[in-house]
Amino acid sequence: MRDKIPDKRKVQGAETKRRLYEIAEQLFAQHDFADVSVEDITNEAGITKGAFYVHFASKDELIALLIADYAARVDMDYATFLESLPPDMPASNVLLALIEKIADVLMNKIGCNNMKKVYQMMLAGTLDTEAVKGYGRDLYSLCYSILENGIRTGEFKSILPVEGLSRHLVMAIRGISYEWCIRYPDFDLKEQSIEQFRLLLEGIKLDKTI
Repeated sequence: MRDKIPDKRKVQGAETKRRLYEIAEQLFAQHDFADVSVEDITNEAGITKGAFYVHFASKDELIALLIADYAARVDMDYATFLESLPPDMPASNVLLALIEKIADVLMNKIGCNNMKKVYQMMLAGTLDTEAVKGYGRDLYSLCYSILENGIRTGEFKSILPVEGLSRHLVMAIRGISYEWCIRYPDFDLKEQSIEQFRLLLEGIKLDKTI
């Protein structure tokens, strides 16, 4: 049976979409989302604006795709980071180390203005941001594993199932990052995150003095 010859237009279309994605990724790594226009992307890519809208309904749609891909990559980085920690480290210290790592990523790699844009897109509900806000995200699994280990070893106690506790944990991460966005720059995200999660951990730590 003769192999199918790829449709030249489909191949070219896929290449154009890939180039637009890669150029946008480069530009957004250097500038805030709001500071990069569709025209900036197409000029850099050497592609017409009309061609851009063949592949993406809007700049926000492209941003949503970039965010989803970035969330998947950063969650893998978090997993690698956790694997690098000593295996006998108490679960509470592991959790605080993860929170500090997340704060570092938000502050130094994503930035406050870009986080504001992410929240804006979530609140508008016009684009698919499930990869960031959904409970299927790998970050939830990482939190689940830490909490489950803490309960199994007797370090933590909880009247909630581990799944529910994990959701509350991630809601707290989202809440502190939102607070950072609305109070920036007069808000130290890392310092406040560590303080908040130390308080939260006091609520689930098992009192071994009893």
